[in-house]
Amino acid sequence: MYKSLTILALALTLATVEANAQVSVRASMDTSMMLIGDQTNFRVEASFPEGYKVLLPVMADTVARGLEIVEAGAIDSAIADGFVRISQKYVVTNFDSGWYAVRQLPFAIVDKDGNADTIFSESVYYGVMTMPLDTANPNAICPPKPMAEAPFIFKELTHYLKWGLLILLAAFAVVFAVYALIKHKRNEPIFVKPKPQEPAHVVALRQLDELKEQKLWQRGLVKEFYSSLTDIARGYLNGRFGLQAMESTTSEIMQMTKDVPEIDKDLRKNLQDLLERADFVKFAKAQTVANENEASFDFVEHFVLTTKPIEQLRDDDDAEAPEQPEKE
Repeated sequence: MYKSLTILALALTLATVEANAQVSVRASMDTSMMLIGDQTNFRVEASFPEGYKVLLPVMADTVARGLEIVEAGAIDSAIADGFVRISQKYVVTNFDSGWYAVRQLPFAIVDKDGNADTIFSESVYYGVMTMPLDTANPNAICPPKPMAEAPFIFKELTHYLKWGLLILLAAFAVVFAVYALIKHKRNEPIFVKPKPQEPAHVVALRQLDELKEQKLWQRGLVKEFYSSLTDIARGYLNGRFGLQAMESTTSEIMQMTKDVPEIDKDLRKNLQDLLERADFVKFAKAQTVANENEASFDFVEHFVLTTKPIEQLRDDDDAEAPEQPEKE
């Protein structure tokens, strides 16, 4: 019995060996000597009976140390006389000089009965050499060439100019949309011609006329009267002389008017009296009489008329006569 089992196992082994003997695998290169950095072809191929399955070695970036894959081709297959032949080509290169060996590559095999096995290809040997130097020729080794200057081509800028214009137009559209939205919320026209700024004395005299028509102190609104009157005076000082008088105290205003030649000593004294009287009325609830209120109003009007710019009118009689040609 034991002898029969041994004979059966031996027969099966011989059958497997005989079947695998019909499978051939091979790895090869187109050249055995290549220049450094040059490219050549590396092939793996297998031949086996129909009904068998053979898997070629899987390689990603390199075949072996130093042998880098530049491009991997597709797997080719052909059938002839009951045998299948498959192959795959790789474009490879090497950037280090020396002698190299691509060791045995594994090919997986599955026979008709589903038995799996592995067959290895034979090693591949090749050499990489550097470019030999021509030492006999002194001009063989040349210095690096200077950088070539590319000519300026306006057409190359048109792409950037187009995008630059589009960006500028988009930015302008956004700014205009924000401006229009603000004007719309304020119920103001979008396009309006700015009015010329009125002189400070014209604005002050108009405001004095409006204040006079309101008759505030006559109706007992003395505090409101002095508040409006001093605001007119402060606004005139700001517009006429550039003094920051709207938010300044009385003492600060008097200090600033020292350097204004149009405001003489008497005007400064009366201006100080007005501002101090208004402070007492607004903050200390002081009482004033009608004569003081009228005098305060008249002073502000007099102050504006006295210190306003002098309008110089050119008289036709004063115009220079054209020069007469000299008589010979």
